[in-house]
Amino acid sequence: MKNKKLLWLVVAVIIIVVLVIIFKSSPAKTALTSESGTFTVGAVLPMTGPAALWGETVKNGMELALAKKSGIKVLYEDSKSTAADGISAYNLLQSKKVDLTVSELSLVAVPLSKIALETKAPLLVSLVAAKHTSIVNDYTTRYYTNPTNYATPAFTDAMSPVLKAKKIALLTRNDELGISVRDKIKELSSANGKEIVYQDSFVPAEKDYRTTLLKAKNSGADVFIFVASTPGEALGIVKTASEIKLGMPIVESSAVFADLATRKQAEGISFYATSYDFSLPGKAEDFKTSYLAKFGKEPNFGAAFGYDMVNLIDVCKAKKEAVRDCLSGVKQLEGVAGVATQVEAGDFVVPMHLEKVN
Repeated sequence: MKNKKLLWLVVAVIIIVVLVIIFKSSPAKTALTSESGTFTVGAVLPMTGPAALWGETVKNGMELALAKKSGIKVLYEDSKSTAADGISAYNLLQSKKVDLTVSELSLVAVPLSKIALETKAPLLVSLVAAKHTSIVNDYTTRYYTNPTNYATPAFTDAMSPVLKAKKIALLTRNDELGISVRDKIKELSSANGKEIVYQDSFVPAEKDYRTTLLKAKNSGADVFIFVASTPGEALGIVKTASEIKLGMPIVESSAVFADLATRKQAEGISFYATSYDFSLPGKAEDFKTSYLAKFGKEPNFGAAFGYDMVNLIDVCKAKKEAVRDCLSGVKQLEGVAGVATQVEAGDFVVPMHLEKVN
């Protein structure tokens, strides 16, 4: 009886040893060599809430690019335009073992970049103009632009009313985006001998701008610059400025009015707005035609960045390298949003220009 028990014990030990050897000799699976051969992207986008326009357009751009690709699957989750919901959506996607996460807007992407660094999970963000050190790290890559490109056109473009102005009134969103661009505007003002005589901020999704704009009107400024994030904010500011007869040129330094549909809602109000070359006639016409045919509406720059990000992901998927290492190795990408250059490690930026609206 004892001999039989000993025999079974020996057999069990042999089976365990064999299984361990087989497991160790099997090649380790990585994100890029999953069983299905599919590279899975998790997308945390604002599909509802005040920034839903950007979630919809980025998603549409991604879908248009995905129709031409194979081996890439995207799982979408709604950030609801808030940091808390964005983090919940991000965690849900990580539980599904996505290979890369995509997100947008500073309010959501900045906290996600910190989580990505802690968990060593690759993150690709767009529509985020926060300063480089606030968003880019060893696991977070930005494909969009930066505070310098948001602020500079107002101080360099030949049509800008800021060139002749001596005194500036400044209104910015009170978040990472607004603070980053505000600091750059202050830096450029000082370098160009201009004085900021009035400065204020507003909370995200603010509805009433009358009091602060009346103060700007009475500040003695020659020009008014503002930084917003959503169509509701940007339209609220220019419409209120028109109602109170602000009496000075208006310059938007945040690209919200690069969306032509938002511009149409401000008809009859004259102002200046930063934009991408994508919005110029003759640029990315094939993309614009395909987008209109598929979605029944004109695309904006958000759709262009969504499209370009999928093409960037496809480059790295094909190379079979670690995602973050691959992204760092791409120095320039000519996309429909414009030419994106990696100006710093992990930071792709597309330049902007100033346009006169109405």
